[in-house]
Amino acid sequence: MQVVSRFPRSPWALALALLAGCGYYQVPGRFQPLAAEGQKTATAGAQMEISDDGSVNFILNRLEVSVRPMLDEELNRQFPALSADSKGPADEVPTNAFTYGDWEDPRTGQAPARFSIFRISVKNYEYPKVKFDPLLTSIHSSNGRVYYPWGRYDFEEYFRRFPQAFNGLGYQRLAERRAMIKRSQYPEDEFCFSGQTTEGYVLFPVIHNDVTEVTFEIPQLGIRYNFRDEPVEQLDLSFRFKRDLHQVKTYQEVAVQAP
Repeated sequence: MQVVSRFPRSPWALALALLAGCGYYQVPGRFQPLAAEGQKTATAGAQMEISDDGSVNFILNRLEVSVRPMLDEELNRQFPALSADSKGPADEVPTNAFTYGDWEDPRTGQAPARFSIFRISVKNYEYPKVKFDPLLTSIHSSNGRVYYPWGRYDFEEYFRRFPQAFNGLGYQRLAERRAMIKRSQYPEDEFCFSGQTTEGYVLFPVIHNDVTEVTFEIPQLGIRYNFRDEPVEQLDLSFRFKRDLHQVKTYQEVAVQAP
């Protein structure tokens, strides 16, 4: 008989369990953009700017590409009804596909991270049409790790394990998660035409707790196309972020230090 735990598992929670009773816990803060002079671009005439909301902006004339790391609290506020529905016949974590909602780890009093999520926004007032493939984006950490985004197939495999037997509410939540992901992810094959703004989330596995600096890379952003819609001019963009690490000794301190 297969036994399925209803408690979430994540690298964050596993690290706490492995470290219990010895040494320190590493509690990462939220990612913040490096200063504008720490951002890099090889595109002539382009500049990098930092917004008050923590976005890093690549600006080339009237084309703007912004990347911003998201907090779980922000995603819970965006989907409030799906972040506080853990009670019921299915009795599992909330429906929110991006976070664990209002579920709390009883040891720390905090919800662990389910994914590392970045919002990408493209504002195009410069070219007839621009496009990039969000599944080609990647995150490179300062200590050598590389993270790749999840596509819809990855989500399907991950969330299909939650409904058990013919659990009607479980399958309803699966359908809600599919719909949430479909409307919230950055579109995989969609032009941003002149005068339009295209935005959405790109989701990665949880970035490890010992990572202090990352570079978010968007390769092959097509800005000019031929009559076959094949790119004839492309840009490679990078956006840099950092965060502080806090060392604590007890689970209670983990809850205090969590962002």
